[in-house]
Amino acid sequence: MKRRQVREAVLLAREKRLVELLPVMPVAPAPLAVGASWFMRGLAVALTVGYLLWGVEPEASRWGYDDWFFLVWGLVVWAWLGSRLALARIGADAAGVWVRGFLGVRRIGWDELRGVEPGNEGVLEFATGDGPTLRAGAFVPPVLHRLPGVPATAQRTADLLTLMARYPELRPTRAATRRELGPPMVLWALGVLALVAVDWMLAR
Repeated sequence: MKRRQVREAVLLAREKRLVELLPVMPVAPAPLAVGASWFMRGLAVALTVGYLLWGVEPEASRWGYDDWFFLVWGLVVWAWLGSRLALARIGADAAGVWVRGFLGVRRIGWDELRGVEPGNEGVLEFATGDGPTLRAGAFVPPVLHRLPGVPATAQRTADLLTLMARYPELRPTRAATRRELGPPMVLWALGVLALVAVDWMLAR
């Protein structure tokens, strides 16, 4: 029961914030685009450096096939995760909301979108009709918003997209270009894999 009351209080506070934001929210003629936060990009860079340093470890030349298998498999999994941290991008244009994915861009039409809420892990949760909730984005986790100078970008983005879904006159008036959408994440992941592979070969 307490959890339900907390949930209701959060929803009421958000509705109050949306009502206050609506009169001052300008019409967006150009598509909206919000990329990964500095925190998530920094985390991806740190993981990349860690793999590069791991590649020059002297004992790596003595590993067996099973060691190399788990190392390479872990690198592939990380390249997927790292690309999501560094290249996440969410935007909105005349057709709806778009989310950059690993292999391409996923679009959610305005008529499908029911609302957007910030998640606890630095992501946005998109409610689309009766289907499953889509989770995307790489924002600063809410726990860090208490630090001075850390903006609540996830919350602001969720509020803007929710208001656009409710009020068609606030939506961008043109479609996003290919350049604004950006390349799929897989290209960045392949680049990291190639960089680490070269590093390993030079270290052997």
